[in-house]
Amino acid sequence: MNQLGRYQLGEVIGEGAMSRVYRAYDPKLQRTLAIKVLKPEFASDKERLRLFLSEVHISGKLNHSNIVSVFDVGEVDNVPFIVMEYVDCQSLDEWMKEQDKLDMDQIVDIVLQVAYALEYAHSKGIIHRDIKPSNILIEPSGKIHLTDFGVAYLQEHGEDSPHQAIVGTPFYMAPEQLAGEIPDARSDLYSCGVLFYQLVFSVLPYEASSVRELMELIQKSDIDLSTAHCSHAIKKVIRRLLHKKPSFRYPNATELIKQLKGLQTELSTVDSRLSEKVASSWRYTAIIATAVSVLLLTFLIFSLNDLSNSLSGVLSSYGKMLVHQTKEQVDEALLLDDNLALTVIVENVSGEEDVEYLHVTDSNGVIRASSQKDQVGEEYRPVLNLQRIEHTADFDIFLLQKDNAKGEPIYHMTSSILFNDKEIGKVIVGLSAGAITQVWSRAAWALSIFIFVTCLVITLVIYFLSRFFTKQFSQLGDALKGLYVGNYYIRLH
Repeated sequence: MNQLGRYQLGEVIGEGAMSRVYRAYDPKLQRTLAIKVLKPEFASDKERLRLFLSEVHISGKLNHSNIVSVFDVGEVDNVPFIVMEYVDCQSLDEWMKEQDKLDMDQIVDIVLQVAYALEYAHSKGIIHRDIKPSNILIEPSGKIHLTDFGVAYLQEHGEDSPHQAIVGTPFYMAPEQLAGEIPDARSDLYSCGVLFYQLVFSVLPYEASSVRELMELIQKSDIDLSTAHCSHAIKKVIRRLLHKKPSFRYPNATELIKQLKGLQTELSTVDSRLSEKVASSWRYTAIIATAVSVLLLTFLIFSLNDLSNSLSGVLSSYGKMLVHQTKEQVDEALLLDDNLALTVIVENVSGEEDVEYLHVTDSNGVIRASSQKDQVGEEYRPVLNLQRIEHTADFDIFLLQKDNAKGEPIYHMTSSILFNDKEIGKVIVGLSAGAITQVWSRAAWALSIFIFVTCLVITLVIYFLSRFFTKQFSQLGDALKGLYVGNYYIRLH
């Protein structure tokens, strides 16, 4: 069959028990359509024809993004057909066979879209009665379209009789529907629960070798979800949808949508829950640890600076005392021009561990005695690049950076030798600052290690405290989400 009226038929894109669906083209409107054609062997069957054409009557009332639209109905050469919206997609049952594993958030999204379609159809008084994967189309983008309202029940035309003809697919039918009772919105929700179960566990909740046995299972056996590997909230929704009694199911699709949205909220936080806990814990830890570190580093800087000043003061005091003692010993020998006494005195004083050099000059600036014997008799030449750090009437103290063999700084001190208020010479002493540098370095290392260990301990303590309180709030949040989706079994310690 290549032509049906003005419609050009393409390949078969779907087939059911009573009909085939073709891709078609309408040259008049220049658009691609889907045409459902009743199979020839059923064209003379009045009941089958009535069900086939009832889809037009019912679907014509529906206009929803998750429901396939019906545009027209016709008959050519005793072949009835329905013109529908063409959707580039495949049936959900075919799509499920191609999937290795479905993500839970993807499953919930599919069921949620079906629930949106049912909410709209139920608001129009239409009960689908045949919710199953083959009647659901899914686009590559994941968008869902509900189709095939051929056996749908229109409540406004319902009969007063408490029993109806049993139509639908037994595996997906609610117990009351199998019993021939008048279906309502909760019957569709039961079928939606079977679909949900099948998407989650890849099997049907009830399977049997015969229809009679299947009906027995559906009407009397409860599903066992105790060993199922999924969240309690999902089990709760499925269990409620598949309840034997309609009164214990969700009263309408709107309530189901609320629960599914709650599930989406829960699932959107599950994957990132650990990273969020770690991130929030580290965030609080980083803030407090940084503040404590800055405070301790400030303390370290001030402490080391104060220690450096104190050690410098100690060395200066020691140098002043040494210079003063030297002056008292050499002034008489210098007046008497006793070079031997000067040499002995200088050798005794320069024997101190921290003395780098010691010079005694006369009033003309000639070195009369020195720890550096090759300079005796030479005119004293002041050292260049000295940095003055202290100046008094009796002393001048300079800093000479790394001028000795060990590369340590030297405190260069000069003081005039006076006799009857007249300068008769000078004492020049160079003291190594190596000892105080070592003390400062050891203190700096000790304080740095102490501060590092303190910061580390504080960081760990704050991190574990943050994780503890974050966990408490997360448990509270999980409990509230669980309550939202109907999980009333959560107990908070």
